[in-house]
Amino acid sequence: MSAAPDTDAPDACIVATASYIPVSRVPLIALSGHAPELLEQMADAREALMQSVYADTIHWRQTEYPAGPADADDLATPPDASGILTVAVERELMLSDMALHVARRLLATAGHHAGADTIDQIIVCQGSFEHDLTLSCACRLHCELGQGKAPFALGQLQGVSFVMALKVAAALMATDAQTRTVLIVAAERWRPPFQRTIGALTALGDGAAAVLVQTGAETGWSVRGLTVRTPAVSPGVERRLAWIDTATLTGVIDETCLQAGVSPAAIDWVLPAHLNRTLARDISAQCGISSARTVLGDASSTGYLCAADTPANLDRLLRGIRPHPGQYILAWSAGFQGQAACVLLQFRGGEHVRT
Repeated sequence: MSAAPDTDAPDACIVATASYIPVSRVPLIALSGHAPELLEQMADAREALMQSVYADTIHWRQTEYPAGPADADDLATPPDASGILTVAVERELMLSDMALHVARRLLATAGHHAGADTIDQIIVCQGSFEHDLTLSCACRLHCELGQGKAPFALGQLQGVSFVMALKVAAALMATDAQTRTVLIVAAERWRPPFQRTIGALTALGDGAAAVLVQTGAETGWSVRGLTVRTPAVSPGVERRLAWIDTATLTGVIDETCLQAGVSPAAIDWVLPAHLNRTLARDISAQCGISSARTVLGDASSTGYLCAADTPANLDRLLRGIRPHPGQYILAWSAGFQGQAACVLLQFRGGEHVRT
């Protein structure tokens, strides 16, 4: 399925960003799936419940995908091609704790934007599970922040979730004049019984990030182009757990640039999905993007932050640059079942909010 671009949507603009990455780092052990410190004991009742509830999911993950040419293990790269040496590990906060922390950090510093003190809609992105099975991260943010209409969450699109949330925010602004400010929060925390490695493709780290999106803002990063595609499910076609559709991914990048009438050579900064260093460089080369403009970031230390990857990398970039009006950031992301997304942002106005 292909989500058509919203070329006539109102001018959605990212006006503030924030991120939280745990300081703790754990080195990966080749082919282990878990770093040694992450092999937690399943002694208490909650761990036992998690193991029981997700037993079918884990069994399906291990047995239901026959071998296929697009599997992560079949990429023409060695296991260390991801470039990831350690992963960020949150040892104290739950997923919703991290989400709430980063949301409050963002809102505390975005107050000078008109309307930033009133959130009309909250959208949460996550691929991992809240460890407390009775708790909804989206509902907790809605309750604790005390703002916005009924919240909702996007999941199972992995790294594509954030761009989809940005697309939803723009669509809400296009159809509802009362929706002018949207808070998007993405968070991931991976715990047993789920592994942190995805074949030879990547390794998952913990973290959270948030962006504030407004319509009609005078300063910020305006959405100039946005494309999301999810694969159609064809009967009889079987794929393994993780595969990246590079043809669709390069097509999405080209389409997004075409929407805005911008040549890839004119882009100032490119934020790839930080799931695999070799993949990021290959995609840039195929799309005619200069390697000098590709920002590989800190994935070697943090691991791939999945749903939080794009907003966290955007926040990291914006902390280190002084953009001029008219400059571009292109960010692309991918899911493990062929999903692909790209967003093109253009700076306008004064200084971006740093948290």
